[in-house]
Amino acid sequence: MSLIKWTEEDDGRVRLGLPSDLDLPMAQPLLDSLRAAFKASVDVTVQADTVERISAACIQALVVASRDAAEQGIFFAILRPSEILAEACEDLGLAGWLKQWRRA
Repeated sequence: MSLIKWTEEDDGRVRLGLPSDLDLPMAQPLLDSLRAAFKASVDVTVQADTVERISAACIQALVVASRDAAEQGIFFAILRPSEILAEACEDLGLAGWLKQWRRA
């Protein structure tokens, strides 16, 4: 069972709720969940306000997902990224990337 919460809205949008701990072993399940969401919908939002710990590999999965979404013409957004996620992106030089995909 994945710790990533999947919600399909009535209008077909998919929302993925991230767990508080996105350590290295969560990178592949995260990427798999994102890719499945892209197959199911053209509107995917990642709820990221509960993230308390995140590995570089999970950030990489989100970056790959944003690239895939852009290539496929899918709406993709990271909704309310936690301070931890924002700081990790800043530390990795990805603050601009997060700003591009962030939604309040």
